[in-house]
This record gives sequence, structure tokens and C-alpha cells, in this order.
Amino acid sequence: MIVSVHIIYLVSIVSITVTINIDKQLSTHTIVPMTIWRPSIKKGSTPLYLAIADAVQDDLESGVLAVGARLPTHRDLAEYLGVTVGTVSRAYAESERRGLTSGEVGRGTFVRGAEIEEHGWAAAPGSEASSVIDLSLATPWTMPGEGDLLAKTLKQIAEEGKADDLLRYDPETASFSQRAAAAAWITRLGMPAKPEQIVVTTGAQHAMTVLFSTLLRPGDTVLTGDLTYPGMKGIAQMLGLRLRGVALDDEGLRLDSLEEACRESSPKAIYCVPTIQNPTGALMSQERRQEVARVARAHDLLIIEDDVHAFLLDNPPAPLSLAAPERSIYLSTISKSVTFGLRTGFIVAPDRMVERIRAGVRSTIWMPSPLTTELTARWLTDGTADHIAQIKRNEVRARNAIVREVLGGRYDVQGHPSALHFWLRLPEPFRSDECVGQARQRGVLVAGAEAFAVGRKEVPHAVRVCIGSVPRRDDLRRGLEILREVLEGCCDPCANIL
Repeated sequence: MIVSVHIIYLVSIVSITVTINIDKQLSTHTIVPMTIWRPSIKKGSTPLYLAIADAVQDDLESGVLAVGARLPTHRDLAEYLGVTVGTVSRAYAESERRGLTSGEVGRGTFVRGAEIEEHGWAAAPGSEASSVIDLSLATPWTMPGEGDLLAKTLKQIAEEGKADDLLRYDPETASFSQRAAAAAWITRLGMPAKPEQIVVTTGAQHAMTVLFSTLLRPGDTVLTGDLTYPGMKGIAQMLGLRLRGVALDDEGLRLDSLEEACRESSPKAIYCVPTIQNPTGALMSQERRQEVARVARAHDLLIIEDDVHAFLLDNPPAPLSLAAPERSIYLSTISKSVTFGLRTGFIVAPDRMVERIRAGVRSTIWMPSPLTTELTARWLTDGTADHIAQIKRNEVRARNAIVREVLGGRYDVQGHPSALHFWLRLPEPFRSDECVGQARQRGVLVAGAEAFAVGRKEVPHAVRVCIGSVPRRDDLRRGLEILREVLEGCCDPCANIL
């Protein structure tokens, strides 16, 4: 009797087919599908653990590994490759350092590709993979003509003879006039601010890194939604902070879960996105904001409010920070509202914290680029920023109408009708990794729930779908239609498994 086993894998969903040859008569049986990864390791001078990490990256980029896929246990992969468990542990640690995977005690190691895509490292427009419809990127739609507006402002700076001033070191993160422009913009968003309270950063991600590294210490606990912005997870890991997930509902942080987390974990801070939460799109009511502030006061918590989506609403709710201004730090940026490329972010902090935060900026980058800060300040002052933001608001609403047309009524689409993303809860029996993998096969990228999960609680079967990163509405419609076709096939979970 001759037994041969053929392993055929497609986007990390594997079917094992056993072919038994008895007296030249073939009989084929399909065993229950399982998740498996068998890398091809490049031999050479590279240490084995780096070669394994390289294989993770190569297979993620080629589509062999799907976003959200669980990698083999350390022992299983070590046995397959004939290496020590310690080598695999180092390899997985290196993969996590690169942002390719995330490991959770008791659950395993998972592919974090959705976070890579969120920062545009996969299938960027104009690349060889530009035919891919990327709905995983939480970036805004780029308005035609933005480059022309940039060129016009650069010409003005050059003609005024002020370019030399923008090429010098400066002990401040921005000039008073630049901070005044930022304060006026933020005040129009509903957060009254003085120039003296403003710290300028290189985007909101940099702002978060500065705040958590200067105001907290390694080992401190930070509360956030049990589904949260992946960048927060990366910062916590880098700085040695402990994240504690708080259950969410349609308004964001649930008060009962927040109170429980405060009693059990002695947290130092809360990080939250009350207006259009990432990834669920929840909008926190004014009453809930007051209650969150009350809990923060009762437990002496620092509130870090990420309000990057407020510009999308004509009348956004008053910021959470106003309910507890003495302990709140407010974050904003022009990345979502105006343009991603200038990388300008703003921190509004209580007076007693400002100098400490500025010292954090100096310790990380010394100062934001004076040129991009000046460009941002001019656009905030001369109306260019408001003009671009209004056009983007209109475009986002038109794109949300397409979402409702293609998916609305039939599938569980959650989120605000003016948001840049929505949360799609998957119908039974679909799993999020299956949806991500099958959509990728069809040329559409979405982000699975695992990329946003905090802690070891069960992850919902859902995906985040972003509507701003594709250049044209037709591209968005085609991507949503493909996603709908994927969902329509969910009644047969083995339909796309060989």
C-alpha cells in the first residue's frame, strides 16, 4: 500500500487531500480543513530566526498568508523546520517587531497584515499591485488639485523671502503665529484652545507616542476599547504599557465595563475616540461623555481624546475633554481633514503639562518640519484647509451613499453615515479571517477584527472597511460589489478551498 499526502494551501486556509493507492485503484478523501503554514526557508549566511521572519514577510506580501491567520505553535514549526523552539520564538519576536504579527498568551501568534496595509505598505497606488482595491487604509480621499494648492503656497513663501527662516533649528515646536492658527482651527472644531496650550507634532501617531512616553511609565495600565486603533497597540508594546480593553456598545466605551476595569487594574489613563470610534464607527453621546469624565475623576485617570474625525460632522458633539479639562489631553490632525502628506498634528494640553510634552517632542524629533508647519498654518488661516475639508466631507457622504446602496439593508453595516470607514459584522458562518482571505483573493483588501482586538477576549467576526483611500467612486463600488459577492458565498465556507 502506497500512501501519499499532498498539502495544497491557498491564503493560509489549507485542505489536506490524502490519496491512497491500493492495487493501482485510487481513492481520494478530503479531511477537515485546518490552518497551517509551511515556509520555505532561504539557506545562507542569514541567521535562521531572521530567515523565518523573512519568510513570514514574503508569504504575507505574496498572499500565501492571510491577514488574521494564526501561525503554527512554536513547537510545531520547530519540529517541521528541524530547529529549536528558541529559534522559532526569536523569529516570531522579530516578526512582531517588524509589525508583521502579534502574539497573545494562550491564543497564539496572528498575522497583523491589516495594520501594515493601514499604513500603505501593501498595494500602494501606482505600485505593481495597483489593481488591488484597497479598502483597508484609514486614509482620506485625495482631492484632485491638492498638489496645485501646495505649489501655490510654496511659491508665496519663496516670493516673500521667508524660506531661509524655515530651514533653521527652533527650540519651540512651532512659532506663536503657527500655534495661534492651530488654536483657531481647533476651536472651530469645538475645542476652545489658546496658542499657549498647543504643541505641534508630526501627525497624531507621533503625538500619541510623545504623550504616552512622557506622561506614563513602563508597566502602567491604559484603558481603551476592546477594539481599538491598531497604532495604540503598537505604541503600548513599544513603551511597555499594559492595555486593558473596555467593552463597547453603540456609543463606545460601556460604563459598567469601564468601572470594572478601574476597580480591577488601577489604570493611569484612558485612550478613546468618542467621535466616530476606530474601528466600530460608534458616536458617543453627550451624556456618556459626561459619565466617562465622572469615572475618570473618581479614579484619577488621565484622558487622552483622539478627535481626528470630528471635522466630518457638521455639528460634532462637544469634545469629551471639555467635561474634565483639568485631566484631559485633546489630539487633532489635518491628516484626515486636509491632507495626509503634511503630517501635522496638534496636542491641546492643560497648562501644567505643556512644557513636559514639548520636551517629549524635542526628545523624539527635536521639532516638526518648520516648512510643513508653516504650510499647514497658512492653509488653516487663508481658508484653504476649510475649503478642502468641505469638499472631502461631501465626497465621504457620497461614498457612504454607495455603501448603503450596495450593502445596506442586507448586511450588518455599522458606523456613522459621514465616516471614512464602517464596521461590517459578518453573517454566519463566516469568520473574519475567511472574509479577509477570500476578499484578498478577489483583489480587495479589508482589515479583520483581530488587528483591532485588545486582550484575550473573543474577537467578533467582523471587518473594517474604509471608503476614502481608493481614488474613484467607481473603484469603491466595484470593491464593495466584490465584497458582497464574497459574503453571498459565505453559506458554503469550503466553496473556495481546494
